[in-house]
Amino acid sequence: MLKRRLFTPGPTEVPPETLAAGARPILHHRKKEFGEIYTETVNNLKKVFVSEGEVFVFASSGTGAMEAAVTNFTSPGDKVLVIESGKFGERWKQLCGVFETDVNLLECRWGSSADPAEVEKILKENPGIKAVFSTLVETSTGALHPIEELASVSSSAGALLIVDAVSGLGCDRILTDEWGVDVVVSGSQKALMTPPGLGFICVNSRAAEVYRENNRKNYYWDLRKASKSLEKFQTPYTPSVNLIAGLLASLESINSEGMENVWARHRNLAAGTRAGIEAMGLEIFPENPACGLTAVKIPTPEKIGSGFVKHCQDRYGIVFAGGQADLKGKIFRIAHMGYYDELDVIKALAAVEAGLRDLGERDVLGRGVKAALEVFTT
Repeated sequence: MLKRRLFTPGPTEVPPETLAAGARPILHHRKKEFGEIYTETVNNLKKVFVSEGEVFVFASSGTGAMEAAVTNFTSPGDKVLVIESGKFGERWKQLCGVFETDVNLLECRWGSSADPAEVEKILKENPGIKAVFSTLVETSTGALHPIEELASVSSSAGALLIVDAVSGLGCDRILTDEWGVDVVVSGSQKALMTPPGLGFICVNSRAAEVYRENNRKNYYWDLRKASKSLEKFQTPYTPSVNLIAGLLASLESINSEGMENVWARHRNLAAGTRAGIEAMGLEIFPENPACGLTAVKIPTPEKIGSGFVKHCQDRYGIVFAGGQADLKGKIFRIAHMGYYDELDVIKALAAVEAGLRDLGERDVLGRGVKAALEVFTT
């Protein structure tokens, strides 16, 4: 028997309580019982976003929420700044292009994080930029961006800061209201410990004024419709009823733990993972790594390359993610976001050790596990 264990940065493992809640008999989405569940879900999401702003839930992937952010906060011809440091910064660029904005681009080397001083310089040299698009965590590289500082320079220039936090929300600290982040989008399938299929948008009061006055036409993604429905504890169109019921179970677990404790738990899991990786003589890929996943350089890509991820899955049932685009065969990514604990990290590191020896790359059995346990038991 080979037991599969998922360590990809989305979808991630889901708690049994969430799966059970999602398997309840279907409720009608226009009745009071679902309205109560939806209201509780939105209120719990606000605690995770650390915001008193509006929170919208869509039946979509995180990319759907990203598209809604572009179409509700920009109009054709608007000047925007996109920070591109990986596949999901690239996605912001593509979305802004599809919807005919005037894109200014800050290209960061993959694995690096945005420099707020560079963003400030671009904003000063290009007055009239309406919005800055960034990721909190660039999933393809594992890099964390300095969102608090980016919010400050964006606000000073009169631009909205719109953040893709699909892989960061619930792992890495983000204080949406306190930092002045205008729009944050996320999804259900990562640290929020729910199956894929829900996209979220959190909007502060400054950004709300923009979408209410925006002249771009939307239908499904119209936040004005969503806002009117939210006043009645509803969504404008049929929601993913059972996914929302499951999400509420996960959110209640997260909020009973408390966000400070949730962030601390992810910092601890990240520290143990990285100690184990470095004890094997491997190198962490990003300069400023996030807490929800660890991207690791494959030491001899010409020798084991993409075969390493496949081998760990086929031989040990441990499912890592490989690199994307130019990083394919050069890195692998270990997720430790959401429903993971210290012993999960130990399992993942043990598979890395065994895989490296199986493929003749190096014999480091026990080194990573020992180093991680030293972190976890200190």
